Amino acid sequence: LGFPMHVPFDPQGVGVGRDTVVCMVTAAVGVAAAVGIRWEWGKLPVVQSRVSRGAGRSYLLDNVKWFAQLLVIYGHLLGMLNIWDTTTWLYEDQDFIVAVKDALEVVLNPLFCVISGVLSQGAPTEGRLKRFVQFLVIPTIMVVYVVRPLCSGIFRDRPMDKAIQKMLSPDITPTYFSTDCPWYLFALVLWRASVYLFWSQMRTEVAFVIMIGASCAAGYVGGVNADQWGGGWGATFGYLPYFAAGYVMPFGALAERIQKPGVWVSVGVAAGVWIYAFYVVPAVFGFSLPDGHGNYVCCDSGREMVLPGNLTSLDVSFYWIRRLAQFMVNMPAVVAVIFLVLPRDETPITYMGAHTLYSYIFHMLVGFHSQRALLLQWLGMPVIQGRIWHVLILLLHVPYCLAVLAILTSSYWRAIWSWAISPQWPAVLFPHRAEPKAAPVADKVADPPAGAPQQP
Repeated sequence: LGFPMHVPFDPQGVGVGRDTVVCMVTAAVGVAAAVGIRWEWGKLPVVQSRVSRGAGRSYLLDNVKWFAQLLVIYGHLLGMLNIWDTTTWLYEDQDFIVAVKDALEVVLNPLFCVISGVLSQGAPTEGRLKRFVQFLVIPTIMVVYVVRPLCSGIFRDRPMDKAIQKMLSPDITPTYFSTDCPWYLFALVLWRASVYLFWSQMRTEVAFVIMIGASCAAGYVGGVNADQWGGGWGATFGYLPYFAAGYVMPFGALAERIQKPGVWVSVGVAAGVWIYAFYVVPAVFGFSLPDGHGNYVCCDSGREMVLPGNLTSLDVSFYWIRRLAQFMVNMPAVVAVIFLVLPRDETPITYMGAHTLYSYIFHMLVGFHSQRALLLQWLGMPVIQGRIWHVLILLLHVPYCLAVLAILTSSYWRAIWSWAISPQWPAVLFPHRAEPKAAPVADKVADPPAGAPQQP
């Protein structure tokens, strides 16, 4: 029933610990609820999606994408705040910053991965395969071997001659590529390729179960040395359940059946999601759940697994149940944010969702956060104590992150880097051939195929 892994455990311990039991109960309740919802959903009449869209785009999907990217930028900023700002205006409040970041993690990466699954639905037509290569595979290669070295020379302290030398003498080993490639890009390439090769050939329910099982089993790969299963590979399997959920999600039909509430109700739902993520989840799970960025010994959450005597043999064997439980805990918040919080019509910033690949790639390469820290250090920020002031300071950084998102998705920035991130030049490699127009599928979102430049 379990997948044994050779890590330290208490030889005197028997049975399973409280933490494992909590995760077993959570996973069982989640699975039962999912089966019940799927059963009842099958009884409902088929509906066609009428989600607001313009120029072939879904406004809801674009709003989800820019919001998810805003959370990514803010989440990375919180890590910097814990390094640079806890000696001044966030004085010695590291625990609070970590708690805020952990709460954001409930929806942050899962939101992006679910939408990636939604955009990967549909048959692997010739046109989709071409767009997959042109607007996802080629940009990913360009980011690793051209864009990152260039940015290290332009925006960082690395000498430009060394950056050019790195481009001219690339390390093409799989280990380097999987480690140096941004994990989400690496994972997205593998996820979408796996859809075209395997999952689209199966019933969606079967594909979903296999993907969940693969993710739970893959957490044991690599032993106690997380570096053996780090980089893009670990995240590819760590966040695979959320991609699977998006892949089987009847997105358009859900948006049609779940009516968008009024503004104040949406604000109330958003507040409820925050209370759930910040207070309820830590209260129920007073222990670390697996980090999706790697295997079960990866990152801070993996320390518990490698501490000698901390787990029994059965705890180790059933550690996979924690990943399943975490998936069941996070998904209700993700669904609530998508269908009950975010707007479904066009807003002044909806356009950003079409270009989030630019902001994802460049918000760390350009070094906005480190430059912000150096500027504040030069200004000499005062020492501020008190939780209420720290909350206000954290909220003050939301407009800053939105400004970073706006800059990196602007037409000016895209004009500079489009040759690498949304290139048109590879089109000459593919002969143009008109495709027959597919009929809409009732319970599948009828969005443009994923991989197009507008929906990276």
